[in-house]
Amino acid sequence: MSISKFIFGENIPLLQVGNFSQSYVLIVENTFVMGKDNTPISLSTVSQITIEQEWQDDLIYNNILVENLEGYTENEVMKSFLEQTLALSGISPKIRVKRNLDGKILSVEDQHLLKNDWNSWKANKLEMVFTEQKEQQKFIRNYENGMVNFEQNFKKNLQYLLLLPEIYSIIFPPNQHFTFLCSQSELNSRLVEGMEYQYQLKLVKLDEDATTVSLELHAVLNNKDEITKKFLNKVYLSTQEFSLTDFDFKIEIKYVFEKLNSKIISGELKFIEKLHDHLSYSITMNLKESIESVM
Repeated sequence: MSISKFIFGENIPLLQVGNFSQSYVLIVENTFVMGKDNTPISLSTVSQITIEQEWQDDLIYNNILVENLEGYTENEVMKSFLEQTLALSGISPKIRVKRNLDGKILSVEDQHLLKNDWNSWKANKLEMVFTEQKEQQKFIRNYENGMVNFEQNFKKNLQYLLLLPEIYSIIFPPNQHFTFLCSQSELNSRLVEGMEYQYQLKLVKLDEDATTVSLELHAVLNNKDEITKKFLNKVYLSTQEFSLTDFDFKIEIKYVFEKLNSKIISGELKFIEKLHDHLSYSITMNLKESIESVM
């Protein structure tokens, strides 16, 4: 018997992968700070989401259904972006994802159905959402370009990072091997064109009781030296008022899980990208179980 087993006992998996169907309310707040004298720009959405999980041998399949999405912003410029976001949600409201038993996304399934959804929406609803032909052509071009790398872009989406956590390998007591629970992920900068963040999520807090597991994850930026040399030094050389010490990148996620089947009871994600106090972008997501739940 090893010393660790003697002191702590066997390493025990804290979450079991199981089947479930759960309805949620997801509230997302986006905030842009652009200039010292400008009022922060905010955009909020509220959606009804159902997550279904099926465990088949050594694979997990998840169906994510967006049943309703509503949004609000006071900013006139952002209203067109919000309208586009709401329109996008109705094109393919259901996505099927295949993951391994750790929770890592392997693929987005049935992509031919997503293309069928798009072709149907384009034929029947595009003109109702975008009345001008120029707007229609721009939207078609942007959407179809996005479909080329749909799976890659899906894995970078912070909403799906929250909804499909890669944490099922967590054990107690946590050891060095499980300090980083997730594979490296990529995220495009919202503030610096062409800059991409490479990060991993690190376990920073863990609690459990008889039926639930609560944990907190923080992002660790893996390529800060690279993006500093290639992008950030140029950004800060253009101004004497700010420096690299003003830069910040954070992703913090909190979860409460049901032990029996790994179902999310609640989740919270906070993201911030900041070049300085007067130029930043942040997102806050709150996920809660809906009363309309199917167990």
